[in-house]
Amino acid sequence: MIRQTISVLALVVAFSSAQASGPLDQGGYVGGGIGKSQFDDSFIIVDFSHDDTDSASMLFAGYKFSKYLSVEGRYTDFGSFPLSGTAADISALSLHAVGTVPFGTSGWELYGQLGFGTVNFDFFAFPEEDESALAGGIGLRFRPSENVAIGVQADVFVRDDNLFGPAYDSGVGSTTVTATIYF
Repeated sequence: MIRQTISVLALVVAFSSAQASGPLDQGGYVGGGIGKSQFDDSFIIVDFSHDDTDSASMLFAGYKFSKYLSVEGRYTDFGSFPLSGTAADISALSLHAVGTVPFGTSGWELYGQLGFGTVNFDFFAFPEEDESALAGGIGLRFRPSENVAIGVQADVFVRDDNLFGPAYDSGVGSTTVTATIYF
């Protein structure tokens, strides 16, 4: 996984010396990403604090209303995490508003996103559970052409859970290398 990440980042740096085209101002896009995920339950599972990592993958599609604003739907698979005698597969379906700041015509863009989604906890020994969560993230991408982008982004989904008494924050997040095709 680290070799793949380094290879993609090397391609981004290599492309940065190429002349980039300006991004499309509006239209649809699709993409995906791979990386690492982390789950932290902060004592939600009775007297057991869990903090673990796994591989993550995501698929997304969206629409750019302008070069600064888009809306994106996403499916993220955060992986499987062992929990006190059982395990949980964690995934999310979410909708995000994405704000983009292009750095002139260099092809580089900084973006941030805020969203809302459903995080699915599929426990092997207990019933499956869906929880609403807020989502946020930030990323940097390079567009070597108007139709292709390569980037890296970090996302987090957080929720308050008071099922077992006092409210505890829990979160699951990922850092991924992404590829996007614009049309």
